This record gives sequence, structure tokens and C-alpha cells, in this order.
Amino acid sequence: MRALRYGALTVLLGLLSVPVAASADDRPAALLPFQGSQAAKVRQNVQKGLRAAEVTLVPLQRVSAVVKKTKGYAKQAAKLEASVLVRSRIRRVEGRWVADTEVRNAKGQRIKKLRTTSSTVTRLATRIVGQLMTTGQMPSATAAAAARAEPAPPTQPRIVIRPFTGAQAGKIRGSAVRGMRTEPLELFPNSQFVAKAGELGANLEADGGHVAPASALAVSGLMDGDVLHEDGIWSAYIRLVDGGSATVVSQHFYEGSTSAALAKSVRARVGTDFRKDIKKLGVVAPVAVVVVPVAAVTPTPAQATKTDKAAVTYKAKRTKEERPAAVDIEVDFRLVHRDFGYKDDLRGDLRDYTLGAGPGVGTKFQYFPGAHFTAGVGAQFGIDFEWERLFNFDSTRADGTRFPTESQQFLIGLRWRYPTGRWEPFVVADYGVHTFQFGVSGPPVPGEDNTAGIPGVKYEFARIGAGFRVGLGKKEQFVITGSAAFRGVFSVGGIGTAQWFPEAKANGMDAMLMFGYALPLGFEIRIGADYRRYWFDLNPVAPDPPYVAGGALDQYWGFSFGVAWRR
Repeated sequence: MRALRYGALTVLLGLLSVPVAASADDRPAALLPFQGSQAAKVRQNVQKGLRAAEVTLVPLQRVSAVVKKTKGYAKQAAKLEASVLVRSRIRRVEGRWVADTEVRNAKGQRIKKLRTTSSTVTRLATRIVGQLMTTGQMPSATAAAAARAEPAPPTQPRIVIRPFTGAQAGKIRGSAVRGMRTEPLELFPNSQFVAKAGELGANLEADGGHVAPASALAVSGLMDGDVLHEDGIWSAYIRLVDGGSATVVSQHFYEGSTSAALAKSVRARVGTDFRKDIKKLGVVAPVAVVVVPVAAVTPTPAQATKTDKAAVTYKAKRTKEERPAAVDIEVDFRLVHRDFGYKDDLRGDLRDYTLGAGPGVGTKFQYFPGAHFTAGVGAQFGIDFEWERLFNFDSTRADGTRFPTESQQFLIGLRWRYPTGRWEPFVVADYGVHTFQFGVSGPPVPGEDNTAGIPGVKYEFARIGAGFRVGLGKKEQFVITGSAAFRGVFSVGGIGTAQWFPEAKANGMDAMLMFGYALPLGFEIRIGADYRRYWFDLNPVAPDPPYVAGGALDQYWGFSFGVAWRR
């Protein structure tokens, strides 16, 4: 049943949105082994889709066997007796599947390079099939039959909806097709239009190249469009072109916050927006067209209106390469619990310390400058920065005396990541400072102790760690991030002075776990928990140390709630 649904979907795609042209060579096509994550599954699904579209293919097992023993595309094509070779590299970038597909002729020369993106592997394969069919290189008897079949004269304006360009172009075109079905017109299959153009030798990419097949098929007009995704906004320009000339009759603009919103807007408005202009085109009669080179096809002169000029000179911007996020900024509210205690306090004159829950704020910043320009290795090296501070508060001694207390931490360093599918493992190397200090209770008074009796700390350390980020759910709306790191402490602050333990040595570690929920436009809600631990070897100095203890343990539990922006 699943295979039947897949086949039906592919055939529907071929009929509604995919231009198909018969290959000049009747030999079969060969799908070379695909590369990357889920490559075998995508290759099998592409084979199913092409077979459903009646494309003749070399069996996959035979292709794989020949490729193992034969080097060079031309030799592989000759060995397989194939007219076309297809290979693709599959990868996962920022939650989407990306396929870079090459189409090569029997001589091994690359004739097409295609890029396809989708949220699922199955849809990715379907879109690869659609793009392969648009090349006109897939050997198929269906296209040849369509080219020979002459349609009956139209009784309503006959319109061809041509392929759109840009990200999610197939999805937006499909919405335009559905929106036009309710209008008083005839939607003519683009596949048959392309086949007719091939029969007449017309170049549909040339200015006015559509005129010959449109005249032969009595097509009143053609619609095409460009889809853009810039600064978080999806937009589309859809044009209506006169079938008998290169004149752009009208153009309309649509936009939405998501691709789904854009598709909904196009479907709801496209019919009414173009209704009057299509009616003006009227019904045309088929005209016998002499097969001539494309260069001989001359567009009918037409006086351009202001709308025409804007539409004709408009060029769709190229969509950006799928790249990982360049910026990740987080701001959160924090609660920190601290436990500081000694081990082997032989004299019993040292005080432990506990902070129940100290409130504060924090921020994290990650920046990958290369991600603005590339999706390769240069996009994976970045800057790592963290800062937190507890609000100033008072610590209370057992006798009720209060001491002003403050604490903060900052980290700065480098980060490297390796995005792969839903997972993004990373490593960090940072320099950091973490302080926890006590003030005095007031001016010094003879015979009274105005100090807290607990040493302050100022940990200066080098931090080396690793972690991961993974997206969960169908659209990866849920995010989990975890990390662990070692802190090599080379300065401990007040506890390491002559007043306390001048030979004190320490090291530390930290661990973190965060849960996030993705919102539109790159925003996320994040809830996290972290743990920091420093362990001491206090090394009391003989023969008369100020205090005697074998070691100490300083622990911090943190809890955070905040928002982030990641793009």
C-alpha cells in the first residue's frame, strides 16, 4: 500500500508540476551509488519514483557491480549501455535534508547540477525525481507519446503553469495549481507543453522560446514564479505571460512568515488576482507551426506598460546555500545553590558555607562568522562566550551578623562543531574566571570579628570540554543540549593566601543539560540545569599553619530559564 501511494504521488507530480521531455537516446538511465547519510534509501526511492514515471532504468544491483569494477563515468556508461548517469550526495543541514545531484551523459560529461531540499527523506526523493524529469534527459516513452498527441481545440483560455524557481518552489507552484483549478480556464499539462517544445526544437529558456509551442497547442498564456526566503520572510512573484509574445501581462506578489503560510496565501488569492487578465487573453485557435531553430522565433512586439517593465527586468535572487546557524544568543534568569565544606578539619575551627538559592542573570553567545559565507569547514569554527552574575545579597553568620556577598563567572574561548543530521557535536577550549567573595560586616571594631570567617575564591582556569545539540520531533521543535568539561585551575584567589592555605591547589569540572523548544524566526525557549565542582588539596604549611585541613569541596548547582535566538 505504501508503495502504491508513493507511485501515485510520483505520477501526480509528473502530471501536474514536472516538465518531461523524451531523451534523444532510447538507452536506459543508471542511478550510480548515492553518497552520504540515508543515501541507499534515497536511491531506492528515486528508482521507484522514476519507474512510476515510466523511465527505463538499469537495475541497481547491476549498476553497483559495474561501478565497483569500472573507473570513469564514460567507461561506466559504456559498460552499462546507459544514456544518462545520475549520482547524488545526501546530507543533513540545520534540520533539513539536502541533495546535490549530478546528471552526466554517456560520455561522462556533467550536463546538469541540481540541488534539492526537504524536511524528510521520502519527500527529498520525490523532489529529486521531479527535478530529474525536468532535465528532459530521462528516457521515457510517456513523453514521446505526449508529444505526438494533439489536444482538442480549447473552449476556455488554455493556461500552462510552468515550474517555479527558488526554495520550496514545487510546493508554492502546487498551491498555484490548486488555486487556479476553480477558475473558468483549462490547465494544460506542462509535461505535454515541454514535449511539444522539444518536437519543434524550441528553447523554452530563451526569451520568446515559448511562442512556437504555445501557438501550436492554442495556449493563451503561461504562468511562472520565483520564490524567495530572505530575513525570515517567504515571498513569491507570480507572472502571467502572453502565449503569443514575450509580453508579461501582469504580476502579483505574495508573502508569509513561513512557507506554509505563503502557500496558503497563494492558493487563496492567485485565482482572483489573475482572473481578469486571463479573460482578456481569451481563447486562441491552434496554428500550424513550422519546425525552425529557436533563434528564428521572434516575439511579437508589444508596448510595455509600467507593470511589464518591472516584471521583465525582475530577476529572482539566488537563495542562500543551506548553512548552519551563524549566531546563538541566550539570555536567562538563574538560581544558584552552593555548598562549600572542608575535609579533615583537625582543629574544628573552620566554617562550612551553604547558599540556599541565589538569584541572578546570565548570557551565552556563540558566533560562527564563516557560516555567513559557506556551509563547509569554515562555518564550523566560532567564538564561545558566557557570563553570569548573582544579584548582590547578604550571607548571615550563625550569630546573625550579615556580610555582603557577590559572585560572577565569565568564559571566553573557541568552539568547533560538526553538524550531521539532527546532531551537532562540538568541542570547546575556554579561559574562565569564577569568583565568590565576601565583604565585611562594617567598620573594624576592637575585639570584634567583622569578617565572614570563610575564604573567598577566585578560580582562574583553562577549560576543555565537549558536548552535543540534537533536534527532536518531526520538525525538530524540541532541542536537547548537553556538555561536560574539565577545568584546570591555576589560581584559587583568597583561599590560597597566607591567611588561609598558601599552598592550596585545585581543579574542577562542569556539566550541563538544557531542554529547548523552537519558536518561529529562530527563537527558542530554554530550561537548563548545570553543575560545577572544585576539589582542593589544601596542603597546610608546617610547622604552624593558620588552619589545618586536608582538603575542601566547592560545589554549585545552577538552574536557568531563558530565551535564545539562533540563526
